[in-house]
This record gives sequence, C-alpha cells and structure tokens, in this order.
Amino acid sequence: MIFTKKNSFYIKSRHTTDITRVNNDFSLRKNNRQKLQRQLAWRPVYSDAYRLENGEYKRYRLSFSYFFLLFFFSYKYQTKLENGMIWYPFATKKGYLSFSYRSDNGFTKKMRYKQFFGTVLASIVNICFPFRRPNLIFEKLSFRAQESAFSYFNYVNRFYKNEKNYFIIKKESPDYTKLEGLSNVVIHGSLKHFYLLIRSNLFISSETPGHAYFWRENMGLTANVVRTKPYVFLQHGVLGFKQLDNLFYGDRLTAPVRLITSSQFEQDIVTQQLEYDVERAPITGLARWDLIDLKQERTNLRDKVLLFYTWRPWLDDVDDATFVQSEYFLSIKVAIRSLKEMNLDKQIVVMMHPKMHAALNDNEILNIKLWTDEDGPLNELMSSVAVLITDYSSLSWEAYYREIPVIFDMFDQQRYEKEVGSYIDLNQVPFGNKVIKNLIDSLETVISRQYQLSEEELKNKKRYFAFEDQNASQRIHEVVKNIDLRAINRDKRRLMFRAILRIIFKK
Repeated sequence: MIFTKKNSFYIKSRHTTDITRVNNDFSLRKNNRQKLQRQLAWRPVYSDAYRLENGEYKRYRLSFSYFFLLFFFSYKYQTKLENGMIWYPFATKKGYLSFSYRSDNGFTKKMRYKQFFGTVLASIVNICFPFRRPNLIFEKLSFRAQESAFSYFNYVNRFYKNEKNYFIIKKESPDYTKLEGLSNVVIHGSLKHFYLLIRSNLFISSETPGHAYFWRENMGLTANVVRTKPYVFLQHGVLGFKQLDNLFYGDRLTAPVRLITSSQFEQDIVTQQLEYDVERAPITGLARWDLIDLKQERTNLRDKVLLFYTWRPWLDDVDDATFVQSEYFLSIKVAIRSLKEMNLDKQIVVMMHPKMHAALNDNEILNIKLWTDEDGPLNELMSSVAVLITDYSSLSWEAYYREIPVIFDMFDQQRYEKEVGSYIDLNQVPFGNKVIKNLIDSLETVISRQYQLSEEELKNKKRYFAFEDQNASQRIHEVVKNIDLRAINRDKRRLMFRAILRIIFKK
C-alpha cells in the first residue's frame, strides 16, 4: 500500500457531481490539515479523495502508516469549527482517504479517557473470564426506551433476572424515568458503558450497533469492535417501503446474526433479497407490539390525525436556507395547510424531524400540535390516532397492525426509489390509500368509511402479521438463547482476518 507522492489530488462530496482540485498532496500535519479545511466549502456528511491518473479519477489510496493512524485514531485529527460542525479526514475500510463534515455528537475528551480505561479493563476481563459475558440492549442513539428493545428488556428483566442483560440510555433522555428502579440500566458515556461495549457478547437492538456508541464516530478501535459485534436486529417495523443499508446484507461482516421478522411475507424479503438463510430470519413478531392490546385498541377514542413523514438522507446537515426550499419541506407545508382547510373534527398532530418543526412559522402551526419526545412516546400517541398520513415510514405497518387507516403521500417517489429504494412496488401499496391527485381526496375516502379499514385490508392482515398474542419477546428470547455465538465469532474472526489481508496487500 505504498503510493508515489504527487503534488495534487481531488475531492468530491457524495451528494454532488462537482469535483475540486487541491494543489498540494495530503498530509496529517496540523498546518496542512488546517489549510485543507479552509480551502474548500465542505458539505455534509462525507467527501472522498481522488487521484487523476491517465485522465481517469481513481480513489486516493493511503499509505499503510496513514491508514493505520486514520482508521484507529482519526479523533486526534478532528477540528471543531466555529459553526459547531466537526471536520476530519478518515480512512475507509478499503484503505481510501475520505473526509467527514458533521454535527458534534457529544463525544467529549473526558469520555475518551473513560473509553480508554473501560476498553483496557474489559479486554483484560475478557481474557481472564471469557464466558458468561453480558448482552447489551439499546434503541435509537441510546436515547430511546419506547420500542422493541425496551419491550424486550422489560421482559427479560422481569422473567430472567439472573441473566446479564443491560440497557444503555443517555441520562438526558426523556425516557430515562421509565427505567428508574430497574436493575442493569447503564448511562451512555459512563465508564461502565465503554466497558460493556467491549465486554458484551451480543447486542440486541432495534437499531444498528453504531447506536450503542456515538453518532457517526465510525473510526477507532472501539468503533470497529462495536461495528463487528454480533447483534440481533429487532427492527422498528416491517420491511417493505425502505431498503436497508448494504451493511445488512447477509454476507457482510456487519450483518446481524438474527434479523427478526413478523411474517412469511417479510421473511421472504430477507431470505430472497438480503440473502439470509431461514434460521437467521426467525418469524417472531416485533417485541414492541407486545405493548399493544388489540382488544383495547378497538375501543379507544381516536381523535387525532397524525402526520409522520420520514427524514430524507440527502437533507442531513443542510443549512436552514436550503432546507426551507426543499421539496420535502414545501410538500409537507402543503399537506398541513390542506388538513387545516378541511376543518376536521380531529386534532391535527405533526411528528417529524426537529428541523421540520423549527422551520414552520407561527401561522403554519396555528391550531395544530407539534408532537415531540417531551409529549410522550409514539406508541402511546398511536393509541388515539384515527388516521395516519405518512410517506414511506415503517410506522405505517404499526398503524395497520393497530387497524388504523393509512394514507401514503409519496410526493418524491422517483427520487426516493433512486436514493433509498423499496422492496415492494410503491405503485401498488399492499394496504392503505395512496395519494394520486391530492391529499384531501384520499382523506375523504377514509372519512367515508368512518376511519375504519376496508374489508380487504382486514382480510389481508394475517398475511403481514403472523402473531397478535403479545408474546413476541418470549419468542425472541428463545431465539437469542439458541444462538451459537462461538461459531459466529469464529466466522467473524476469519472474515476480519481476510479483510485485514486485503487492506495490507491490495495495490
């Protein structure tokens, strides 16, 4: 992995086609890094470096020494800018040079000291006591306790107290009070948290392993241990409308050892399109649905219309001026205005990305409720929803499970299919009403049925939900107990060794 020193290279953001020439070679010296950072107008989140060779742009391959430093110690080269953003170079797993320009994730210098001592201690304990290692359970950004991971933790904490299952959560989370009084709750960023990241045998989560760590802190020894830790993916909803990242593909080192599914329909997606064998995609139902009593649901007062649009990855960290001109923002504004003009006898509730909430002006939010984490968990809100208006959200499956009508407003379907992708034909949604002309027409169709599912939707429900018995956590626990982690870790070590050899010897 030795390259010949040259006097220039090129940088391209992953979100544009523009490529910029840098008139000197890359260096980790502080002055050179500062000069490079100031020289370009960086865009979130990732940019890649290229060489121009024989008229063709090829990825910039790092020397082995630079690869080692950036892959394991990229945090030492981070720069916090005046606008609050973090900029730094890093090495990809294939040995290429890339750059990150992202928001601050809260990882402090004090925490890095805790990480060091936690990592050393856990590594020693793992050698001396290789057995009876704990499981680590968490949700989105280690900030939630309201989905499948929380439901599963409640189950094992109640019925299997002797097992070592720990739940990670940030102390500032509004859900933290739910966990007070429960055993084995660990504060994110504490010494014990860093210790358990290394000591734990298995992650169990409704998110990817990175959510047990720090947002987009993707380099370093701990980050790489976290990334390759065996984990059970509990999911937040049924697969269908949104393709998973390629790290979920069955042959990847980063793929879960078990991917929980809800029906034969979903298992077929996982086995046929993600190339898992059947054992790795057990049909158990989602643990979060253990919290739902369908008999009670059918008697609830449903007095809310909920708008819940998913976030778009191409809007990550864009500035406010760009955001308010985006199709995403403008389309949702139209949807809110249309609902207000209908003068419904339901409360209009909007629950979306904080950036969306902040961009709406006082007139636009007049007579509507902006629902945030402080107002309560989403599963409690859903119990009083009469109709869900969404785009591609997996929340639509939960609404269907609860027998709440769904309206799909897929205003940017063509771009979404290109940049995110779907496992099903979005022109033929399996349930709900898709907006064809305007939102009002679709909503009036639902109102004409008195906010009830159609007969066809009720008839087809069993195809997408194999269980409605509130015993998913029990079934998942049986799956977890039967995982052969020795064999899995042996396979992972073999794959990691091959990956290291490819990095070292690939020219």
